[in-house]
Amino acid sequence: MEYIRRSLEKKFTRMSEFFKAVLVTGARQVGKTTILRRLAEGQNKTYVTLDNFMARNLAKSDPILFFQTYKPPVIIDEVQFAPELFSQIKIMCDQSEKPGQFWLTGSQQFNMMKNIRETLAGRIGILELYGLSLNEKDMISFHDDLDFSLPCLQARQSKAPRNDVIHVFEHIWRGGMPQLINADEEQRQEYYKAYVDTYLMRDVADLGGVKDTLRFFKFLAACAALIA
Repeated sequence: MEYIRRSLEKKFTRMSEFFKAVLVTGARQVGKTTILRRLAEGQNKTYVTLDNFMARNLAKSDPILFFQTYKPPVIIDEVQFAPELFSQIKIMCDQSEKPGQFWLTGSQQFNMMKNIRETLAGRIGILELYGLSLNEKDMISFHDDLDFSLPCLQARQSKAPRNDVIHVFEHIWRGGMPQLINADEEQRQEYYKAYVDTYLMRDVADLGGVKDTLRFFKFLAACAALIA
């Protein structure tokens, strides 16, 4: 599938030039890994994912050896699996003046965000990546920041098509998951079913101790109806 440029890229690059570590959080499958690996092209960055059991075990048991194995500058994917790394990242940030040494991704979890804010305050920039926007799907990007001046709004109007209610509704209905760009109706239904079963039900059960999954599923459906 052709890479879709994300509007977060520009801000991420600026934050990486300022902070020693940058974390991209967001729901699973929204493209966190893809955007960082794309931005890292041509750069000498190590990549490691903590979905890999061996790497995760090393990170949890010996953070010092982990960073001797995966030397900065490094991309660490799914960092929420090894909060033991945060203290060592803090030490390494304090030992170096170089920005952008640690690019991290993580699904947003309360415990992870609490640990990061307590351990890496002032050393890390935190950005959130959402699903694809309508402009991203249409591959429309704006190089200038929005300042709400008339020339800026006119320049943007010339690049973006007029809103069409059918087009907007289709975007809302299909959602913003990158994997679904070219999916048909059946594939999309199965994807979202698997997403709920695999991620939402499992993650919430693990984190919140939910026992009655049927009642929790009904709660999810009610939330979806209320925000639709």
